[in-house]
Amino acid sequence: MAKKKANVLGFVLVAIVLVALILVVVGMFVGQVVGTVSSNLAGASKSETVKLFDENAWKVTEFGDEKIGVSNVFGIISFIVTIVGLVLLLIDGIIHYILGKNFKIIRFVAIAVTFVGAILVLVAGLTMASGCEDLAGVDLGNAVKTTFTAGPGVWLGFVGGLVGAVGGGLGLLKKFA
Repeated sequence: MAKKKANVLGFVLVAIVLVALILVVVGMFVGQVVGTVSSNLAGASKSETVKLFDENAWKVTEFGDEKIGVSNVFGIISFIVTIVGLVLLLIDGIIHYILGKNFKIIRFVAIAVTFVGAILVLVAGLTMASGCEDLAGVDLGNAVKTTFTAGPGVWLGFVGGLVGAVGGGLGLLKKFA
């Protein structure tokens, strides 16, 4: 009975990591930055999202020796790091619960990589939003206001990474092993 309960719990934890992986992958392909332009004169506002793989949105232009623009490379690398950590957690879960092998070092490394990747996703998203804010330095007084914030993709990647790291880490506790 105790062995069966541990197996069911193990499958639940692997399912949590799988859901986290899905969240992170979906987060890569939805908007990373949300730009909102609101007009105080007309009382209207319009929002658009910029995706991580939009070619035209992330161009870096050179003016002499100075580069101006927002780069999406840090965001892409952050998502890849998080996905690698989550895939390692899935592989560890499959090895542990199907084959009966327990490699705690793989799980420790995967949890650390996933957690660091989740933090990097958040930092990259906030950096991209800040970079867009800096580039849109048009000041029209109170007539038009432009704001840029981290989009849903950043939050999906961040939450997915954290959930995956916690789900993978629970398997290390004796109560869940």
